[in-house]
Amino acid sequence: MAGNLKARSPGLERPDSIIRKTFNHMGKACEKKYYMHWVLWHWPEIVGDFIANNTSPQGIRKDTLYIYSDNSSLRNELQMMMPQIVQSVNNFAGQKMIEKVAFTKRWEKADSEGIDEIRLTPAEAEENLGRERCKMPLSPVEMQAAEVLGSEAEDEEIGRAVSNLYRKHLQLQKLKLAKSYKKCPQCGRLMAPEESLCDECRRSQRDKITAAVRQVLRDMPWARYPEVKKYVPECTTKMVNEQRSIMVQKLAADTDVNDKTSIKAKTLVMLYRCLPPEQLNEDNITRALYDLRFDMHRPKDYKAPKRYEVIKLGRR
Repeated sequence: MAGNLKARSPGLERPDSIIRKTFNHMGKACEKKYYMHWVLWHWPEIVGDFIANNTSPQGIRKDTLYIYSDNSSLRNELQMMMPQIVQSVNNFAGQKMIEKVAFTKRWEKADSEGIDEIRLTPAEAEENLGRERCKMPLSPVEMQAAEVLGSEAEDEEIGRAVSNLYRKHLQLQKLKLAKSYKKCPQCGRLMAPEESLCDECRRSQRDKITAAVRQVLRDMPWARYPEVKKYVPECTTKMVNEQRSIMVQKLAADTDVNDKTSIKAKTLVMLYRCLPPEQLNEDNITRALYDLRFDMHRPKDYKAPKRYEVIKLGRR
């Protein structure tokens, strides 16, 4: 039956082939926009699940793909992988889509009208907000308050700058109120209606959570995410992994490469390998410190040994 169906349906094309040809006929600009979105939609297939779970492609501008990641350790590793990522993106798109990859802050507003501007960056959003602010009128009383504030400065030029800044502040407050901004429940600053906290309070909250995560890891260097979450329910996997990585780097830089017996060296191994004290032994300490040898403090005459000199052949 399958053979008869195939015989009666000659020349059928796959849907993706038809879509590609359609966009090709619609012109280069439309085709390029399609492939830009194609790359963003299929990011996990291009870079793999691990990188995709720790990064977020923000958009493509001209020949640059911008990605966001809050994992500082991963950003350092990805810097060395940029040529491979560029090649993978271009291979997936079937054309030369990008020439480089750059890290950026998280973008906020989509803008697919322009072929080279799929997204609007926060900087541009702030610029547009500034244009709207300039149009906000101030009352004579508010203008007078700005002048009085500036007159209190001893230097005339500084006084003018203070008055100007205060006028801008009043205009911005009026603009935010006109846009239905609401007060932050913690500090009272005006914030976007869709936000639950202002940027400053959100940053402060995150700092408190990460500080609590670091404290748990100091007390229990071997703790994995589920254990840390028992003590810091608000933490995420990314937070724990990032803080662990930062603590490993700092502790490694302060630990001598030849040290295998001190509390500092053993703590480093527990933190790096998530090993509880009862599982520490000479073999896993040696292996962990060998892996970290380039991050640790090295004397001037230190020469990195060959692997077989440290870890005997045949040992796992």
